[in-house]
Amino acid sequence: MTDPRSNGYTHINGQNGHAGSYTNGDSGPAHLNLDAVIVGAGFAGVYLLHQLRKEGLNVKIVEAGHGLGGVWHWNSYPGARVDTPVPTYALNIPEVYETWTWTEKYPGEQELKAYFNHIDNVLDISKDVIYGEKITKAVFDEATDKWQLESDHGTTFTARFFCLCIGFASKRYSPDWPGLDEEYKGRVIHPNLWPSEGIDMRGKKVSVIGTGATGLQIAQEAARNAQQLTCFVRTPNLSWPMGQKKIEPERAMKDRALLKYQLGEKRFTTVGGFLYDETTRRVMDDTPEEREARLEKEYQDGGFRIFFCSYIDILGDQEGNDEIYKFWRRKTHERMADKQKAEILAPLKPPHPFAGKRPSLEQDYYEQMDKPHVTLVDVKSNPVTHLVSNGIVTADGAFHEADVIVLATGYDAVTGGFRDIAITGLDGLTLESKWSDATHSYLGLTISGFPNMFYAYGPLSPTAYGTGPAIVESQAHWIIDTMRKMREQGATRINATAEGEREWKEKVNTIHAYTLRDKIEGSWYLGLNVPGKRRETLIFAGGLPMYRKEIWNAIVPDWKGFTVG
Repeated sequence: MTDPRSNGYTHINGQNGHAGSYTNGDSGPAHLNLDAVIVGAGFAGVYLLHQLRKEGLNVKIVEAGHGLGGVWHWNSYPGARVDTPVPTYALNIPEVYETWTWTEKYPGEQELKAYFNHIDNVLDISKDVIYGEKITKAVFDEATDKWQLESDHGTTFTARFFCLCIGFASKRYSPDWPGLDEEYKGRVIHPNLWPSEGIDMRGKKVSVIGTGATGLQIAQEAARNAQQLTCFVRTPNLSWPMGQKKIEPERAMKDRALLKYQLGEKRFTTVGGFLYDETTRRVMDDTPEEREARLEKEYQDGGFRIFFCSYIDILGDQEGNDEIYKFWRRKTHERMADKQKAEILAPLKPPHPFAGKRPSLEQDYYEQMDKPHVTLVDVKSNPVTHLVSNGIVTADGAFHEADVIVLATGYDAVTGGFRDIAITGLDGLTLESKWSDATHSYLGLTISGFPNMFYAYGPLSPTAYGTGPAIVESQAHWIIDTMRKMREQGATRINATAEGEREWKEKVNTIHAYTLRDKIEGSWYLGLNVPGKRRETLIFAGGLPMYRKEIWNAIVPDWKGFTVG
């Protein structure tokens, strides 16, 4: 079956990878002997494959979709757009960036798909990708120090190294409301499965569940076309203006000369991997008049500059954070005529510290929500109880008719995708049992008891607290340096120690406790967006420079926190 999100570059069996089952002639599914298997063809998987090829290793990516891009292969919903500006949100591969020109400061999903297509055209990534298959089982063979892997199509692999590049948002989460599957007769869709041909919302009554980045982007667009839009708001998104701009080709050409420095050096010197010049100024250092002028400029410019260029302590000091919230709330209310709606989206009492949950970047969200055909339902005080054949019923007995229900309810983030694979390490230890009491990792890259297994952009690393490409490039080069050092020493196995793992988790928890993010309930940063999931710190909050120093100190000049042999 052709993936509906292939957008014109599905790869078929043959010289450019394949779609569907990887077969070995007429003898059934193939078995591949490799140096490494990478799971996932997003930024991390593509970059790691490209670099491992340079090392002369025999590597394949196994990708569930039918095109490159990771989350951007799947995301085709209206308004889908990255919140990191380019060129920050791009890979440091000269042969790619020297032949590519962005058209918008914050690219949408179509341009991002085209970018990955361009990467494929330049590097021929697809010749080493097995499309349309998912790794379902992984077992470490202690006799050979190799991984034995199996896909859902029966393809099997033997590889020295097993590299998980599945990202933090690969396992969809949907609520288990009564009637959702059995009673409701309209269309229900998770944004991650939005068809590339789109869904016509004209003349329809649409309900959007959720106010994360995805829910906001869909609501912002649906309000333009739907006959009626109902947005179910649990926690309002404290959204900051995006400041979207077109990029003139002449400007892009002129800026291309800076990319070697920006992508190869500058990104790795800043806390979040952005290209902003960071400040040491604190919120309360300014007079009220100075603060107002500074915040107004950042509000007009848009983007995440405010957190790096204006003040250093927005997430470190509650008094200063309150000042930022007051400014933001006033600006939001000024944009909305319906004050009841404005109070739902920007309440007098902050729902959490400002930017404690990642703010979405909006273009005209508040103006769209202000329209008379848009209804906001506060589900924190009035939760959904069940669904009937043609709509949603809330606790107050109100019925909300819906032809289309969009479940923008997010993902079992950071750890959920790992649990989709039955992973078994030393002495029969499964990852499920390893993580039964808490999520353990060393350096946000390895897990004790699972030798020769690496991952990128996952738990206990910077992940959501920085820009994806800068983080995964750092992790990919660390993985390569580790493999190279093992090869030089004649080693066939590397395993994190339990003590190293314990110390790393303690460090992650200690640093995170200094931030206001640590005090927020309902945050997926802490695993609290999925009912029944335990509360724990999942993200390293020390910034990219500190993280890079920590991970390389563990392998240079000597191994620290590893047993290698």
